[in-house]
Amino acid sequence: MTQVNVICFPRFIDLNGDLCVYECGKEIPFDVRRIFTVSAIGGDIRGDHAHKRCSQLLVCVSGQIRVLCDNGLEVSHYILDSMNRGLIIPPGIWARQEYITDGAVLMVLCDRGYEEDDYIREYEEFKKYFEK
Repeated sequence: MTQVNVICFPRFIDLNGDLCVYECGKEIPFDVRRIFTVSAIGGDIRGDHAHKRCSQLLVCVSGQIRVLCDNGLEVSHYILDSMNRGLIIPPGIWARQEYITDGAVLMVLCDRGYEEDDYIREYEEFKKYFEK
């Protein structure tokens, strides 16, 4: 799917652990206005909505998460399982996160603050709003 991009972050591996760097203007193509984390048990579904204006960067910092992305014409699936890989989801993409492992943690970086009216939470409304 051309609108969704997988990006890799610098990763520094040492005997006592890993360090990943996320920098605006480098790997992150927008100024970050909000960051939040979500954790869930294996089998849980989160997200399941689209944004009208907000771009998001999803990074699985622990565990494994499958991300479904739907632009109204095609559906793509991505597995996030490393803190040095992220998925840029622009506005107009329906995104659903399926937590594969118990306790998986998703970090989400957004280019906008929280705005309830930016969310489209019903799939039929999404299809009408972003008719291609």
